[in-house]
Amino acid sequence: MATIGYPLFERRTAAVARIRESAEDRLGTRLRDDGLISGDALRKALMHQRSESKPLGEILIAIGELKPDDLRRTLSVMLDVPAVDLATTPCDPMVLDDLPKNKAFELSAIPLFSVEHQLTVAIPDPDNLIKLDELRFATGKEILPVLALESDIEVHLKTYYGERETTGGDDLEFERPDGSAIEEGVEIEEAVEDRPVVRLVNMVIVRAIQEFASDIHFEPQQGGMKVRYRIDGRLRPKPFLIPSQAISPVVSRIKILSNLDISERRRPQDGKIRIRYRGRAIDVRTSTCPNIYGEKVVLRLLDKERQDYSLDTIGMSPHVLESWRKMLHRRQGIVLVTGPTGSGKSSTLYATLRHLNEPDVNIATLEDPVEYELKGVSQSQVNVRAGFTFAGGLRSLLRQDPDIILVGEIRDAETAEIAVQAALTGHLVLATLHTNDAPTAVTRLVDMGVPRYLAAATMMGVLAQRLIRRACPDCQAEAQPDDIEADIFKPILEAGLSFHEGSGCATCNGAGYNGRTGVHEVLEIDRNLQQLISAGSDEQAIADAARDRGYRPMWWDGIDKVRGGLSTLRELARCVSVENDERELAVIREEAAADSHSVAE
Repeated sequence: MATIGYPLFERRTAAVARIRESAEDRLGTRLRDDGLISGDALRKALMHQRSESKPLGEILIAIGELKPDDLRRTLSVMLDVPAVDLATTPCDPMVLDDLPKNKAFELSAIPLFSVEHQLTVAIPDPDNLIKLDELRFATGKEILPVLALESDIEVHLKTYYGERETTGGDDLEFERPDGSAIEEGVEIEEAVEDRPVVRLVNMVIVRAIQEFASDIHFEPQQGGMKVRYRIDGRLRPKPFLIPSQAISPVVSRIKILSNLDISERRRPQDGKIRIRYRGRAIDVRTSTCPNIYGEKVVLRLLDKERQDYSLDTIGMSPHVLESWRKMLHRRQGIVLVTGPTGSGKSSTLYATLRHLNEPDVNIATLEDPVEYELKGVSQSQVNVRAGFTFAGGLRSLLRQDPDIILVGEIRDAETAEIAVQAALTGHLVLATLHTNDAPTAVTRLVDMGVPRYLAAATMMGVLAQRLIRRACPDCQAEAQPDDIEADIFKPILEAGLSFHEGSGCATCNGAGYNGRTGVHEVLEIDRNLQQLISAGSDEQAIADAARDRGYRPMWWDGIDKVRGGLSTLRELARCVSVENDERELAVIREEAAADSHSVAE
């Protein structure tokens, strides 16, 4: 059969391709003439383009010959179209439904916001008339194109829509804490039933799970609601700006899922959600609090699969782990884990209980709240409104014939007194305390009213800890500290420890860090320290005496991890007080000299 010419669509596509090839030539010439790239750089990029078939500008950025901002400005002038940096341009997530997900990926386009019947869309080729026609047909709106780099669009398509082959929020199922399904449409305000609101909340939660966030912050402010994720202990803003008119429906949607009162906006509320995402069970704690622009909502994500820690995997150095296991082996007395909120104390205690959990051992816990369920362990949750406090609950647990008791936190004199009595009667008591270091835990118990002789007799040891971010192994390199850091770290740098930082890459999502590890100090209470405690010595005297018996401050453990490439000096100093101890500096000098000798050989 004879072929009768090209269809109209194919002719237009071929024409557009020829125009774009011409535009690429003009772009290279323009960048070279403006002094943004050299002739050699242009020739190098053109050689890469023959094999990679990527836009010329993207190749110049990838090989380090051009800055993204320079490319945006140049293309914007050439095409006479506004250019946006998607990393700093907020998107109205309510308009994502205007463009179906499959079309967004197919056309490499991201809807940004809508004004009446005009939709602003970021695309890498705003001069592509065929693509603009498709966008107009797919959305039913007039399209106002703005320029964005193709590499940025690829990243933000995953941020806004999720992975291409999945439906994102459709993989999400919500349950009550008792396991019953949440019935949609029951006591839901009309605005909350809107598909964009439901999809938006699902999208934010799914992205948080995919990025391993521990918390989601919905923060109303003037002009809209900001969304931030806490990842590896640091809050990271997301490019979602929920419009003001959607704040109330979004908060109501979360309240419905959490079984909270959607009509109450004047007082804080707490609730729970249980999520199933691709077979993973995730518990969510919801907290709402009124502010001047509405209600702030924080969701704490408790991913049970990610918290299956053991003592060998939580970042303890060998000497810390050995001392910790030795204290636990005694099976009586008080063992404390100390540190500020978010320092990983609960994870350490859960890992410890897994280590101690045996068929012939009765373990009971008293927590506020129970974060993760442990098989074979009797776990109880404090309920102050019902009169079930730490002190009252601890008395009840002692009548349950326990061998090991975990107390979520020693908060007052009554709880401390009962914990001491439990330790005196042959129980191993594990508990947390808020102190900055291990020696201070001793005086904190005394300040709560525990007699010094009882504190000395019952305390077996203290583990103090912090969580620091792991340096990304793919982009970590030697760097220069700023003036303030150079002054702080001067003795350490002069001793031979180099300053490293991560520059940011795809592996760590540009953060320079990926994951977290613990830094610890462990204080074993031996007979000599018991005598010091009974005699009324302060924490400094206790620390000095402990150092002569092998106690190493937390900073030293952190330096070991920095030296091993696990973290950086900047991150360590952010989390732990700097100590330029001459003994530690001597160790750094010796190891630096040994490394130099090894390299010379």
